[in-house]
Amino acid sequence: MRIVCLSPVVPYDGIPHAGGQYLLRHLRTLRELGHRVTVVSFDDRDNRAAADHLVDAVDVVLVPAPRPRRPFARRLVEGIERQEQRLFPVRPVARRRRALRRSRAARAVLAAADVIEYQWTESGWFGVRRRPTGAPRHIVVAHDVLLQSYERFLAAAPGPAWHPRVLLARWRRWSVCRDERRVYRRADVVLTFSAKDAALVHRAAGAPARAVVVRPPLADGAEPCVRAGDPAPTVLFVGAFDRSVNSEAAVWTMTDIAPWVLEVNPSVRFVFAGARPTDEMRRIAATRPGAFVVTGRLESLDGAYAEADVVLVPLRAGAGVKFKTVEAMLRGLPVVSTGVGVEGIVGDGIRAYAVADDARGLAAAIVRALADPVGARRDAARSRDAVADEFSGAAFRRALTDVYGGPTP
Repeated sequence: MRIVCLSPVVPYDGIPHAGGQYLLRHLRTLRELGHRVTVVSFDDRDNRAAADHLVDAVDVVLVPAPRPRRPFARRLVEGIERQEQRLFPVRPVARRRRALRRSRAARAVLAAADVIEYQWTESGWFGVRRRPTGAPRHIVVAHDVLLQSYERFLAAAPGPAWHPRVLLARWRRWSVCRDERRVYRRADVVLTFSAKDAALVHRAAGAPARAVVVRPPLADGAEPCVRAGDPAPTVLFVGAFDRSVNSEAAVWTMTDIAPWVLEVNPSVRFVFAGARPTDEMRRIAATRPGAFVVTGRLESLDGAYAEADVVLVPLRAGAGVKFKTVEAMLRGLPVVSTGVGVEGIVGDGIRAYAVADDARGLAAAIVRALADPVGARRDAARSRDAVADEFSGAAFRRALTDVYGGPTP
């Protein structure tokens, strides 16, 4: 089949966020199944560089969506777009919607498609218009269900009911609820990464919707790691820290969780591995250079995992399956997490070493794991095989075959 993939990013080997890594494997698997795939995205420096690397795998159409060149006009447009995203989080900004409508190249490949898939719910907004009979199938790949994120955002908003932040949070939740319902109702199929998210799609759609669970192929090539490197007891937190859910969790770890642990064991290191750490993270880390290590972007996380005794997933916001949790389990490492960090993963033979939602509970679990590292790894090993089966490449290929069709002769 001719599949057109609408995506905000063009993926490439080494892309520093989990969603992009999933998309790359998704596209390659569709090609292995014999489908012809074209990615339609927007023309910027990163996407142009990525398109050069994908030239042998899939076709790429980049849609120009330029901003004004004059500094004042550019700043004005950027300010307007920030407000658009705040008020209508599901909808791509108007500049991009206009650019896609006006692109002849994009219209041509979309008109010839058998399937149009939308990576991330926000891309699904491009497909909410009424479609004529005989139009191609529309498939939305919901990396997470946004309504859950904004419900959590509202629950955490401080102040009385009339406070501006609370009013904005209520508006954003209502806006997301309305627009996400439209996206899911227009789709023929919604792909989710967990049964929990499939249930959320049904709730968000407000009507029967076909939601299919496709577990990401995270297990291929992931082997249990052997402890090596710096012998200091090490707690690892992995994340792209330009995402507020990760940077806020890192700061919470430094200010609330780590002090409890360091009081019991002053030799423990907390390593924060990932791209674009915030200035606040670096400032707090500088106050305790022996206890906090902020690495910045790493070409490979293998070394960081090899030195880890515990993987901490202290997320308190966000939604969707946390790939970092699955990857740590596949490497045979004990995972200490909040409930948010393991949702959609644990169950049916898969469990984390410990789950707690308060700083002291997480700290106590870390201390317990570091006091008996051999026992903690033995406990983690009990779930690894179940994780490897559920998140295997073979299971992923079967799931995509069910949705898109099998290999062509």
